[in-house]
Amino acid sequence: MSAPRTIIAVNGSPHVGFGNTALMLEMLRPSIEAAAMAFEVINLADKEISYCIGCGLCLEKGRCWINDDQASIVRQLLQADGVILASPVYFHQVTAQMKTFLDRCLALGHKPRPAWKPGVSVCVSAGWGETATGHYLASVLRTFGAFNTGTLAAMAAGPGEFTGREAVEQKAEDVARDLIRAVQEGRRVPATDEDFQYYLFMSSLIQKHQQSIMRHDHQHWQEHGLYDGFEQYIQQETAQTPGTDYDEIRQAWIEEQKAALKNRKKQGPEKGSKKQTVQDFSSCEDLIRNMPNGFLADSSPDLRAVYEFEVSGAEAFTAHLRIADGNCTYHEGPAREPDLVIRTPAEIWLAVARGELDGQQAFIKGDYTAEGDLGLLMQLKTLFG
Repeated sequence: MSAPRTIIAVNGSPHVGFGNTALMLEMLRPSIEAAAMAFEVINLADKEISYCIGCGLCLEKGRCWINDDQASIVRQLLQADGVILASPVYFHQVTAQMKTFLDRCLALGHKPRPAWKPGVSVCVSAGWGETATGHYLASVLRTFGAFNTGTLAAMAAGPGEFTGREAVEQKAEDVARDLIRAVQEGRRVPATDEDFQYYLFMSSLIQKHQQSIMRHDHQHWQEHGLYDGFEQYIQQETAQTPGTDYDEIRQAWIEEQKAALKNRKKQGPEKGSKKQTVQDFSSCEDLIRNMPNGFLADSSPDLRAVYEFEVSGAEAFTAHLRIADGNCTYHEGPAREPDLVIRTPAEIWLAVARGELDGQQAFIKGDYTAEGDLGLLMQLKTLFG
């Protein structure tokens, strides 16, 4: 009779047995054990694990030289069928116990495992940081050859004071179910940009230092063919569809889009569409900004002119319209050499544009002034309707 599959959880909380992290792990237990799997929790607070001193010898030799409980925990995680990393948030990140353990696992962080297995991240805070910290724990699962099948995150201050406890318990059931199915059925999750960025960074780093501090890492990558490409690392292949010429399909689609656009331009505005009129604009700036949309290019196809508007009153701004090659464009600020400068209160120009005030009479009365080629002033009506 074969041994049951084993799920190993590492709890970084110092509150062994009664903290919220421990309570959340216990929410996972019933589903895991109902699936005839063994569930073991390793409490880092009960273990002797020294700080990483950053000597780098683990990269050269493949393992840390410090003799304590770290090595045995790593062996258990590597032999497990599923891995869970759990920690509360202490000052925006995992606890000192969890961080110390993970720092000591540096050598594994450079050595992707030859086989993948499912994992879960668990995190809780009083309401600040459990999402980001849970994401961090999910990302370091790969250190032990695991990929994240789900994250159980919650808010709670005092022991058991979960916000939405029923929802947390339901989420725990869902996370446990996905973990169990991944173990039983050999399921994987799709590779993502995070996997790709890790691969690009790590492969480049190790190759650069393969003759010095990362010699052991380099041997590991060579032994498992990891330099052969991203697909070899992630152990997932890019799907191919035989007999389908996507370049031909794409080109035909582009031609269809071109033809459809050309046909729409030929037919003009869609039936029922409403063209904006001067009545739609409540401000003089909006009116002048949108004047190019009403430009009648056929009225003076050879015209080259610059109209400058100096608007005062309720609105104060300067802008200009540039007409050339059958096009009209709007520009903020004054023009370098305007052909006509119109100085007007905002309300006067709006009234003239709406037909509420006769433009010629308003000019004669001095409601607004114009300086430059006054012939261009007379052309405004034919240029813009």
